[in-house]
Amino acid sequence: MSLHRPKETLNPCSSSAHVQHRPRSPPLPPRRPPKTSLSQQLLRLEASFPAGAPASSPPKPLSQKTAEDAAEVPTSSSEEDVPPRPQRRPPPQPASSLESRGPYEPLVLSQPGEHPVVQVPPSINCRLLAHQRVGVRFLYNLYRNNHGGVLGDDMGLGKTIQTIAFLSSVIGKDNDNGEKSTDKGKKTGPVLIICPTSVIRNWENEFAEWASFSVAVYHGPNRDLVLEKIESQGLEVLITSFDTFRTRDKLLCAISWELVVVDEAHRLKNEKSKLYTSCLGIITQRRFGLTGTIMQNKIMELFNVFDWVVPGCLGDREHFRAYYDEPLKHGQRLSAPDRFVQVADERKKHLVSVLRKFLLRRTKEETIGHLMLGKEDNIVFCRMSDVQKRVYRRMLQQPEIQILVNKDLPCSCGSPFAQVECCKRIEPNGIIWSYLHRENLEGCALCPFCLVLPCLVKLQQISNHLELIKPNPKDEVEKQKKDAELAAAVFDTDIELVGGSAKSENFMGLSDSEHCGKMRALERLLSLWALQGDKILLFSYSVRMLDILEKFLIRKGYCFSRFDGTTPMNARQSLVDEFNKSPSKQLESCTRLASTGQIL
Repeated sequence: MSLHRPKETLNPCSSSAHVQHRPRSPPLPPRRPPKTSLSQQLLRLEASFPAGAPASSPPKPLSQKTAEDAAEVPTSSSEEDVPPRPQRRPPPQPASSLESRGPYEPLVLSQPGEHPVVQVPPSINCRLLAHQRVGVRFLYNLYRNNHGGVLGDDMGLGKTIQTIAFLSSVIGKDNDNGEKSTDKGKKTGPVLIICPTSVIRNWENEFAEWASFSVAVYHGPNRDLVLEKIESQGLEVLITSFDTFRTRDKLLCAISWELVVVDEAHRLKNEKSKLYTSCLGIITQRRFGLTGTIMQNKIMELFNVFDWVVPGCLGDREHFRAYYDEPLKHGQRLSAPDRFVQVADERKKHLVSVLRKFLLRRTKEETIGHLMLGKEDNIVFCRMSDVQKRVYRRMLQQPEIQILVNKDLPCSCGSPFAQVECCKRIEPNGIIWSYLHRENLEGCALCPFCLVLPCLVKLQQISNHLELIKPNPKDEVEKQKKDAELAAAVFDTDIELVGGSAKSENFMGLSDSEHCGKMRALERLLSLWALQGDKILLFSYSVRMLDILEKFLIRKGYCFSRFDGTTPMNARQSLVDEFNKSPSKQLESCTRLASTGQIL
């Protein structure tokens, strides 16, 4: 495919003969649009490709597994009977792991008879798994054709390692000492890696672990000295963060890069962002993206990423919107006619056939499933304490929730309208409503549905811990007054039992699990996991809840680390390393993080 003829690439496939010879099948009920997300459909499509596909095309770039097969059904249990975890699948035999790794010999990437020979050194190849060697070949084939692409493997499949192995062949790390080969006669420019600040140190560690590159970090103080090293041609790899690149893009874009790698490439989904416009100015033909979530919300995000990686591969923006975006939107609607669904399916298959030239997408199940111990999802339903139940019921009786519950009932004034369309659209006497509409006592256009989220948040806080519904001293004074008024209303006769309506600082009271159903369940689960010697990650969406859990862990005598938004950036990786390596650290408490392990 020529990148200079995007319209030819986007021409619909002529498959009329194939349609005519499609085998007959029994009559089916009227087709309905798939209910899975567009992202899942795109990534898990069972695409049929022409028999004459290029040999260099990567096998199975998109998962063949349907969303229904991939769905996991969690088990559940009550707080009164927390079961021990099911026995894990026995670990695979060592032979399975050894078979998938490479021999101690170079991984030749260049074509037979091609000179100079481009290869991954034996010291790296012998440590690569089978799917990683396929990924390295994929990246090099793109590089050899003077354009970029996206490595879209699942998290945990080694996108960083595959990139480093690929760079070792490009830069010419041919021996175990990491020295450049002298017979290539090729001079390569520096390589730029742009990544989140939180993984800069991880990239540094991986480069040091896998090969001897000349690597520098362009971040923080003394970064101007790094640019001088590039000018003296003594630097092979430069690592920088998204924020630094966005603010220093003019200096970095003035350098002619051999290739550019963007880790977490889905950050380029918004064409109006400063990061995206800054990345457009990078001087290189070879742009590579690493991401496990190539599309998150809209299909136009997919276009933005690939239009940066390989400009013009999907045509221009308006053509993509008309040819792919609009038909796929219409075909996703529940009431879509069959012809809309059929057109959407055809366009989706055609889009996948184009993207497979630049995208390698693999899942853990299809690559290292035989090496994995398996994953267990257990949802534990925690019974609320008696005082939590009473407070919860009082919250349900608040006027704001009552107008939502009774919104479809006939209005009491005798009109033919429902309450939501007549007298109960607003609730001036409600504590939550009056605060939300303190600047507009007549309500808003969304009333009363503007109350749904605030009311759900309050119910969630009561379910998690009663302390959360009390005023937060960090909020503005007016909100603290309203929260105190609401807390007094829902606590009612239990107000002394929960320590009043103001925020408590009492250590013994906050660490006590007597009045919190979730902490009762957590207490039993932690005991079970600690006896089994497990490493535990404890997650919370609330910093205030994390403060309470911290007091609880101290009271129970657990050795733990805490990781939240206030943790300094330069201390985060050391905390993670200490948690992973120290046998005494069994538990780490985190907020708003995505990771693996025991999650509560």
